[in-house]
Amino acid sequence: MSLNKDTHIPLHYQLTNVLREGIKAEKWGVGELFPTDKELMGKYEISSTTVRRAVAELVQEGWLERKPGKGTFVKKAAIEETLGALTGFFDEMIIHGYDPCAEVLNVSEVKLSASELEKVPQLRIFSDQNESMFLIEKIQKLNNEPIAYVRSFWPYEYGVQIAEFDLMKRGIYDIIKNELNLCLIRAEQFVGADIARKKVAQHLNVKVGFPVLTMERIAYDEQNRPIELSINEYRADRYKYKVLLEKSDQNVAGYYLAGNPSP
Repeated sequence: MSLNKDTHIPLHYQLTNVLREGIKAEKWGVGELFPTDKELMGKYEISSTTVRRAVAELVQEGWLERKPGKGTFVKKAAIEETLGALTGFFDEMIIHGYDPCAEVLNVSEVKLSASELEKVPQLRIFSDQNESMFLIEKIQKLNNEPIAYVRSFWPYEYGVQIAEFDLMKRGIYDIIKNELNLCLIRAEQFVGADIARKKVAQHLNVKVGFPVLTMERIAYDEQNRPIELSINEYRADRYKYKVLLEKSDQNVAGYYLAGNPSP
């Protein structure tokens, strides 16, 4: 595909789109050496500045990886989750056409003791209604590649039932909906960034200090009771969140973003 030099659309933007679509169409395979800047300059008859900007954008997006002294290589595209729907990892991956699986590390009762609440202070939201929680700890995978380290806490009565099913091949949200007849209607979700500590690095097959995307979720049932606390760490090179925004009244938006209660 050629570039249109007679339009107001910047050439580097056009080139980025052309190259991205080529990667998506597997014109260059994962791990394959990408064309050099000189080759791209010659093919599209454009400047080195234009090429460098386009390639830098694709590196930032996670499509390409520069290796000093070796060249630029095609990477695996990051998996994208759109925030808005209350879904689990398995649900999201199936929607995108992937075949997910999980490695279960631990299923156990967790007493809401003072020491446990100190380690996981987010569990305090359950302390008024439960003495014990149930922890499901696992690694979420795609094509047997580790993507996320997950700690999912449930009231004991639900967690012990969830653990009876095949958590390697079924998502928890599928189980609670179709087997336990439990409906989660809303959730509070917090997304952040961190680095992989030793345990997480080992499970995600990355080096200590590797960037991870963090996600904490508290999900509620129809009675507005907190039911699940999920604390997840994703490989930042393999997972990203997409947020859909709509224009709204600036004053109202600013008021709520400031942390004020709704009317």
